[in-house]
Amino acid sequence: MKPGEDTVRVWVGLDPLQAEMMKQMLLENGVECFHDRSVEMLPVGQMGEIGVWVSKADEARARGLVQELEDEMSEQLDKEIEEEEEGGPEA
Repeated sequence: MKPGEDTVRVWVGLDPLQAEMMKQMLLENGVECFHDRSVEMLPVGQMGEIGVWVSKADEARARGLVQELEDEMSEQLDKEIEEEEEGGPEA
């Protein structure tokens, strides 16, 4: 899949690792996608927006999958913060 008029950006962020996670999750769920920036081509230390793009036909499904992953990540972060505030995970 390549950029074109029939593609839409379904996720944008600054973290190349998170962008890769989103891309892999979509691919694992059968949604073709691509990054709009090649992480390998970024100069050391340079940050900037990285988007994940899909075909317009897959937009609704991709947005749903991205939201699910973001919700899971948010829940995990909330859990880790809560455990930290309580003095660590219970054994």
